[in-house]
Amino acid sequence: MAQDFPQRVLIIDDEPHIRTYLRMILADAGATDIKEAGDCANALLMYQHQEPDLVLLDFNLPGEDGLAILERILALDPAAQVVMMTAVASRETVEKCAAAGAANYIRKDTPRSQILQTLREVWADASAE
Repeated sequence: MAQDFPQRVLIIDDEPHIRTYLRMILADAGATDIKEAGDCANALLMYQHQEPDLVLLDFNLPGEDGLAILERILALDPAAQVVMMTAVASRETVEKCAAAGAANYIRKDTPRSQILQTLREVWADASAE
């Protein structure tokens, strides 16, 4: 039986309070294995170690940007489900993320209910494939 929410989730964001907030949302929704990476160097190691069902990836990271990490994750696993996040979303940014293979895109100031809806939709689409 398919789960209605991903169990293994990796949060990649350099801001600890954002990771904490997302962790609470994910745990409340039913995720049971939530890992965090605060920088690019650990992001790919964490991805390979956890093999998450879903990744929440900050667009603006120190060092490599989120798009570079997205491309590297998709090179490791073309079926990876990656949702990009940022504080400021321009049409150009959203288009770049979509073109690079992101499953979806959310702003960090998106209400909790909408974040969950987006993540459930991404998970449902991935589970249906």
